[in-house]
Amino acid sequence: MTVAHEKIEIERIFDAPVVLVWRAWSEPAQRERWQNPSSSWTMVFENYDLRTGGTEVCHCGPGDEMIVHFTSHYPEVVPEKRIVFTTITADDEHVASVAATSVEFEEDGGKTTMRFVESIAFIDERENLADRTMGTEASIDKLVEVIEAETAKEPHHAG
Repeated sequence: MTVAHEKIEIERIFDAPVVLVWRAWSEPAQRERWQNPSSSWTMVFENYDLRTGGTEVCHCGPGDEMIVHFTSHYPEVVPEKRIVFTTITADDEHVASVAATSVEFEEDGGKTTMRFVESIAFIDERENLADRTMGTEASIDKLVEVIEAETAKEPHHAG
């Protein structure tokens, strides 16, 4: 058995107040718009439980075939400030990775900086850093689009 330890760090600055960025993370309807990085795979949440002590389970795969399963635990959630969680990624038989993630939000002058840091243990090459990074970046790119659309709806941002 081999374990590779890797890290993903992404920082984005949104032209939006932290309350809008937080809603994109905390409201299920908004999360569904950005969290699935793939246009060819389906992502289904069994539940949403973004709170300190919460646990979420999600499945994804091509079409209706759910072949990847995620279980996330939230030891700390501070609204509009920080999310800290662990995620186990597995198929039906094996754990592919275990990750510890922090997402921090800081507002300054109506803009919000989001810092995403994930430390991952990849087990027996069932998953790899390149694919994980590509999926994470694709999700965050979609998050940018969701926040831009939500910002456009806010009265103080209208033309």
